[in-house]
Amino acid sequence: MRIAYLAHFNLSPESGVAKKIASTITIWKDLNAEVVLYVITRQADVADWALSLGGKAFTYTGGSYSVKKLSAIDRATKDILRWKPHAVYLRRDLVYPGYVQLALHLPLVQEVNSDELAELKLYSRIQYLYHLTTRNLLDRRTRGWVFVTRELCAAHPYFSKLPGRKIVVANGIDLERFPHLPPSTAPQPTLAFLGYSAPWHGVDKILKLAQEFPGWRFHLIGVSGEQFPDSPPNVYFHGRLSFSEYLPILTQSHVAIGTLALHRKHMNEASPLKVREYLALGLPTIIGYKDTDFPQGAPFLLELPNVENNVESSADAVLRFVEEWKDKRVLRSEILHLDLRKKEQDRLHFLKGVANVL
Repeated sequence: MRIAYLAHFNLSPESGVAKKIASTITIWKDLNAEVVLYVITRQADVADWALSLGGKAFTYTGGSYSVKKLSAIDRATKDILRWKPHAVYLRRDLVYPGYVQLALHLPLVQEVNSDELAELKLYSRIQYLYHLTTRNLLDRRTRGWVFVTRELCAAHPYFSKLPGRKIVVANGIDLERFPHLPPSTAPQPTLAFLGYSAPWHGVDKILKLAQEFPGWRFHLIGVSGEQFPDSPPNVYFHGRLSFSEYLPILTQSHVAIGTLALHRKHMNEASPLKVREYLALGLPTIIGYKDTDFPQGAPFLLELPNVENNVESSADAVLRFVEEWKDKRVLRSEILHLDLRKKEQDRLHFLKGVANVL
C-alpha cells in the first residue's frame, strides 16, 4: 500500500497536529505501508520537520492565494502523480486546482477535523465565501472521508450528505511517547492550557476563571501575553515552547484546561489533540464539549455546558473538581482506548478499502 500524505501546514513542528501526523506516518510504516509525507508550507522549520520524517516540502511565500503557493501545490501534485500511490490522504484544506487534479486521477481521502466553514467565518469573509463556493469541486470527487467526530460524520448538514465511504476515527495519541507524571507538588492549585488563542479555544474564559480564583495559578502555553494586556496577575503567558520546555510546567500543574468555546463554531463534539496529551501525562482536564472517545463522560473530565457563560455558571463545579483531583493523576489504564496504534490500524484498513487493495 503506497500512500501520499498531503498537508498544507504552517503550525509549529511542536504542535499537536505535527505530532499526530508524525505518529500516524510512523505507525503506517510499522504496518508495512509505504508512506511519503508531502508538506506545503511557508515555514523553514516545518520544511525541515517534513524532511526529517523522510517526506518532501514544497515552500512558498505570500498568502492563501499567492502565485507562489499555487506553484508549490502544483509541484507537489505533479510529484504525487509521477509516483502513482494507491491513495492520497489529504488533511482538509481550502480547494486548489492541484487537489482537484489529484482527485481526478487517484483515490483521494480527506481527513475532516472540524467544521472549517464555521472557522473561516470567524476569521476571513473572503476565505469563507471562496470555500463555500468551491468546496464541492473537490468534495464530489473525493472517494473517502475520515471524520474525527460522529457529529461531523452523521449530523452535519453538509458532510453527512457527501458521497464516498466514511469512517469516524477520533484523535488518538501514541501513549508510549509520553511519561505518566506524578502528582503535582505545587503549594497552590495550578492549571495549564496548551494551544493558541483561536476563538473556540476560549482563552478569554480562562482569564475569567483566573479572576474568579485569584489564589490559583494559570499557565497558558502557546499564547502570547501581548494579545491579553489586561489579564489578571495570576495568569502566566509562555508563548510557543517545545515539549521539553513545557513539560516541567505540566508536571507542576494539578489540572489542565481544554477547549471551552466550541459553540463559537457551532459544534458540540470534539476530540482535541491537546486533551489526549493531557490525559496521557495523567492530568485531569476541564472541557466544554462532548468528547468522542468519552460519550458517557469520565470522572477525570469536567464537562462544562457548551454555552457562552459556561465558566461563570460552573465556578462551583470547577472548584470541586480541582479540589478533588489536585493530589491525583488519571490512571493510564483508564485511557488505553486513546492509543493511536489501534486507531491507525482502523484508518489504514479503511484506506485500503477505498483504494481497493485489500
